[in-house]
Amino acid sequence: VDGKPIFEHVDTIKQLKRDNDYQKAAELLERLIDATEAESNAEGWGVAPWYYEQAAIVYKKLGDPDNERAVLERFAQQRHAPGTKPAKLMERLSKIRENA
Repeated sequence: VDGKPIFEHVDTIKQLKRDNDYQKAAELLERLIDATEAESNAEGWGVAPWYYEQAAIVYKKLGDPDNERAVLERFAQQRHAPGTKPAKLMERLSKIRENA
């Protein structure tokens, strides 16, 4: 994305959040999610959950529950990388679904 590997954008996302530039963070995160899904499909491994988690957080900060839920639903449809984060994101989605 923008000529750099996906993981090299982590610090940029963190800085945008510190600067309260949530709209720009959301736009970049959407492009990073597209890239991680393309990479996952090409390589046959699970998506990196961090980008989805950060997008959900950013959408919550923007007061946009529809996109918060949409990004978590999108994550739910993907093959997941190992670790505890996928279960936490699925739990967050479950809570959102219950409150809808």
